[in-house]
Amino acid sequence: DDPKNPPPPPPAELKKVTPLGGIFFFILFAYTILRDTKDVLVVTAPGSGAEIIPFLKTYVNLPGAIGFTVLYSKLSNKYSQQQVFYGLVSSFVAFFALFAFVIYPNAAALHPTVFVDSLAAVLPSGFTAPLAIIRNWTYAVFYTMAELWGSVVVSLLFWGFANQVTRVEEAKKYYPLFGLGANVALIFSGLYVR
Repeated sequence: DDPKNPPPPPPAELKKVTPLGGIFFFILFAYTILRDTKDVLVVTAPGSGAEIIPFLKTYVNLPGAIGFTVLYSKLSNKYSQQQVFYGLVSSFVAFFALFAFVIYPNAAALHPTVFVDSLAAVLPSGFTAPLAIIRNWTYAVFYTMAELWGSVVVSLLFWGFANQVTRVEEAKKYYPLFGLGANVALIFSGLYVR
């Protein structure tokens, strides 16, 4: 084996690794767009600001992550890794599609602005950030789902799925290429968001 001119990958490996690389590319492409969008959405929402982010991370994301861990554990005990992967990724995609086409266009009707304004009139000013979460609850849910996409879909689901369908010898050869593809996905998503 000449290290300067390695043999081409066997077709059986290509049939497995090429779709995995494509899945990883699109997961990271979506993650970069979600990561950039979630902060802007909650910070620029009416009655909100940057002070909302620590409250979201503590009082919304943390319980959401704990709840997801319980759900993932139950699903993993009942279904195969492949079924869990496709089921959860489909659920995330369905939520983001619902948000884009139904929830976001109707946010003004869904947000309890009058109710929160009445609460703000009687509560101390220290409740500004929690009230902003309630006022813009759909954005808070989007923020949490976008955070979970990064930690759950990228880190847990994809790599769990990839490790299940890839042998160790294949992983040694192809996982570094996935890292390269990840960087390319970040570049393309940055161009797309611009």
